[in-house]
Amino acid sequence: MRHNWLARLYYRIRGRDPLAEYLAWLIQFGRITEGRVIDAQQDDSGTTIFYRYNIANVDYETSQKLSLDQLTHGQIYVPGASITVRYDPKNPGSSIVP
Repeated sequence: MRHNWLARLYYRIRGRDPLAEYLAWLIQFGRITEGRVIDAQQDDSGTTIFYRYNIANVDYETSQKLSLDQLTHGQIYVPGASITVRYDPKNPGSSIVP
């Protein structure tokens, strides 16, 4: 636990955000597959979509808060819609909807 705290402090001092860097990597280099929106919820903090995709006959289900840019195209994120998903081939459970 202490190591995580120190790592976060180190990256904050250095002005880096490893999570943002990983998500940028996923958007640029992640493998592409098709997914399907299974639900969408809106609250004060924004809109979150819940989606499912399949890699090597394994179903993955996760969620993502939509960005402001994605919200301008909100009609493509309705339940039942087919979406593009980028995932990490070394860790297929890590994905993002670009």
